[in-house]
Amino acid sequence: MIELKTAIANTVPVKHDTRPGLCLDMGSVSDARISPAWSMGAWRLQFVRLPPGESLHPDHSEGEVYVKVIQGRLESPERRAYPRPHELVTTRVLTESVTASVTGALVSVFTADPNVHRSLSSMEQLVMKGPLSEALVWETFESRFSRFTPFFNGADAHLVPGFHLLAANSEEIAYVYFWTAGKGVDLSTHNHGNTPSPHSPAFAEVHQVLNNGTGKGGMYLTAEPGAPTRTRLTMQRGEEHGPFFVVIPNPGDPATGRPKLRENGAVDYPWHGWEAGSDSLPGQRYDLVTAYEITAPYAVI
Repeated sequence: MIELKTAIANTVPVKHDTRPGLCLDMGSVSDARISPAWSMGAWRLQFVRLPPGESLHPDHSEGEVYVKVIQGRLESPERRAYPRPHELVTTRVLTESVTASVTGALVSVFTADPNVHRSLSSMEQLVMKGPLSEALVWETFESRFSRFTPFFNGADAHLVPGFHLLAANSEEIAYVYFWTAGKGVDLSTHNHGNTPSPHSPAFAEVHQVLNNGTGKGGMYLTAEPGAPTRTRLTMQRGEEHGPFFVVIPNPGDPATGRPKLRENGAVDYPWHGWEAGSDSLPGQRYDLVTAYEITAPYAVI
């Protein structure tokens, strides 16, 4: 049993050589790995690698606990890296412990302080603190992407570099980072169809919501950019969604599978995006979302 409250971190973060964010060596399936902890306002974050059959005891005394599977599977409670396509499930954990299956499990653990902001009105509420936090500074979508597109100019939306979770062979398992969207912000209709590169590997993403500012924000599917209709999937605190990408099911077990790749190697997505909700209340209320870009070789549905 790993007691998260007293466990000593055994992986050291380093700045990525060519991309934003920090690298964490999370070892192989049989390793027990625990990252240092970072805080983001009232949230506390760590990454944990559980060997097959190993259990983790999170610290419920510190607040609400949310555990998201990134690789492998939990046996108790039963959880995988992806729910069923377009399904919503909670990542909150109410049991005293979680236990990895025979596959082992790589997970993120978020603990929400009892004073966690129920209304995010300022980005000052989300300052990142922890090892090498100078590499984890929020910036606007406009400042990050304006040299590529004017779409985000003026949008009250932000993102922060995150964590490159590496396997024992130094391959990237996933890139995990955070973004916010203010009232009414549309974070663009896209399909991740660009040709992958070492700087931008093919990935099968999933999102975990930490805050829904108006309670109305969520993922959407649409026929194409600018289409008049959207199929929306509103998400609340702690929820994650199943694949929006195209899945090739395993013949013997249609509930599992792998992401379908395009001819250029990118994961095959329909047009989709995130749109924040709106309300008539004064002031800003941000959506806060964790994005998990699980690289295609490690994306198991």
